[in-house]
Amino acid sequence: MNDQQIAALLAAAPQEPEPPLPPGLLEGLVPAARRDVRRRRATAALCAVVALLLGAGALLIPAGNRDAVPARPSPGKAAGLPDLIAGYSPLTGSVSAAPPGRALLLYGYGNSEMLRTYQTLVLGADADVYRQLDAVPERTKPWLLSPDGRTIVLSEPDREVAEVRVVDLETGQTRQVPVPRPGGVVPLALSPDGNILAYSVVDLGPVAEEAARDAGDYVEWYATGHGELMLLDLRTGQATGTGVVPVSAAAFAPDGQRLVVQSELRTWLIGLDGQRQREVMVPQGYGITVHNAWSPSGLLLAVVPWRSEGIDSGRVYMFDSGTSGAVRTVSIAEPSALRGTADTETFLGWLSDTEVLGHAWDYGSDTGALSAVPLDGSPARVLSRFDDSYRCEFGMQRCVPYEISVAAGLLAGLGTRTAESADRGPWPVGFQIAALATVAVLAAVVWLVRRRVRRRRAGEAIS
Repeated sequence: MNDQQIAALLAAAPQEPEPPLPPGLLEGLVPAARRDVRRRRATAALCAVVALLLGAGALLIPAGNRDAVPARPSPGKAAGLPDLIAGYSPLTGSVSAAPPGRALLLYGYGNSEMLRTYQTLVLGADADVYRQLDAVPERTKPWLLSPDGRTIVLSEPDREVAEVRVVDLETGQTRQVPVPRPGGVVPLALSPDGNILAYSVVDLGPVAEEAARDAGDYVEWYATGHGELMLLDLRTGQATGTGVVPVSAAAFAPDGQRLVVQSELRTWLIGLDGQRQREVMVPQGYGITVHNAWSPSGLLLAVVPWRSEGIDSGRVYMFDSGTSGAVRTVSIAEPSALRGTADTETFLGWLSDTEVLGHAWDYGSDTGALSAVPLDGSPARVLSRFDDSYRCEFGMQRCVPYEISVAAGLLAGLGTRTAESADRGPWPVGFQIAALATVAVLAAVVWLVRRRVRRRRAGEAIS
C-alpha cells in the first residue's frame, strides 16, 4: 500500500468525534494499576517464601524419612550390623545436631592418596543410623567407644591435654573431665558400665617438637614406652594412680573389678585400687590385644605378638604385625599355653568364647569386611562389608575405614540385618546454608524472569 492509498483510506474514515470515556474511568485507572502491581509483588513474595520454607523443610527433615531422635532398642533386642555399611557422604548429619543413640561402631572413613577426604562416623547399634562425630571432624584421634555404645572418650594425638572429652550419644552433648596431671593422654579401656577410664599419661616435654611435627598418632606411640597407667572416674573426676610404667594396652574384666595390662613385654592383673595383683605369664613374645582382650566369660584373653623398638628417647612397645600367628588365646587359669587361633588382620572384640570379630580386607569384593572368625582356625564368616563404590577424592578412590572401635558389650549375640536406606540425619549446617541460598537465588531469578516477561507483553500490547 502506497502513500496515496493510505491518504484516501484516512479521508474516507468517519469524522465523528470519539465517544466520551465512562465517568470516573481515569480517576480509578491509576489506583487499580497500583493495586495490580501490589498484588503481583505480594504473589511473587509469597511464592518465594513458600519455596524457601519447602527447601528448608526438605533440608531439615532427616534423610531416610526418620525422626532426628536417638533410635531406642527394643527390650532384650541384641545389636545388629547391616550387611552393607553405607558409603561416604558429605551430607551426613552430626552427632550434636541429631544424636544417634547407642552406637555399635566408631571409625574414621576416607582416603588421602591425592586429595584428603575424611569423616569420623558412628554407626547405630539398632538401625542404619550414621552420624559424623563433629567433636573430631578432621582426623582420627585417640578414642574409645564405651562397651554399652552410649559414650565416646576423646583425647589428642599430638599434644598435651588437661582433660578428656566425653561425648554422650544419647544427647549429643560433649563434656570435659579434667585429668590430675596434664600430659599426652591415651585412652586405653573403659569399664563395662562406661564409668571408669583406664588411660596412659606421659610427659611430652622432651619430645614436644617431634609430637607437633608428626602427622600420625605420636602420643600413642611414645606413651607405650613412657606412659603411666591411671584410672579415672568419669562421674566424679577422681583419679587413681597405679605406678605401672610404661603401659601399652589394657582391658577390663567382664565384671569391671580388675584389669589386664600390658607393660613392656609383661602382662599384669591390676585391681581398681591401682595395685598389682599378679603377673599373667603369657608365652614369651606375646601380649594382650590393644583393645577388648578379655573374653565375655572372663576365662580367656586374646593375645598377639609384641615387640620392642629402640628410639633416641628410650624404647617403645607395639603389636608385631610382621610376625605370623594372627590372634591367639590363653586361659587366665593356665596362661602359658597358646590355645585357639583366629586368622584376621585386626582384632576388634569377642562375639563369644569361640568366635571373635575381626576386620580385614576382602580381596574378592575389594573392600573392607567385618567377619566372625572362629578360634578353631576354620574360615571366617563375613558379617558385613564396607561400601565398595568410588566416593572419596571426588569419585577417584574408594573410601577406607580407619581405627575402628566397637561397643564390646554389644557384640554377644550380634546379628546381621539387610541394609536399609541410610538415616544420615539433617544436612550439616554449611550445606543447609548453601542450599537455602541456592533456593533463594532461584526464587529471585524466577521472579525477575516473570517480571521481564510481563513487561515485554505489556509493551507489545501497547504497540
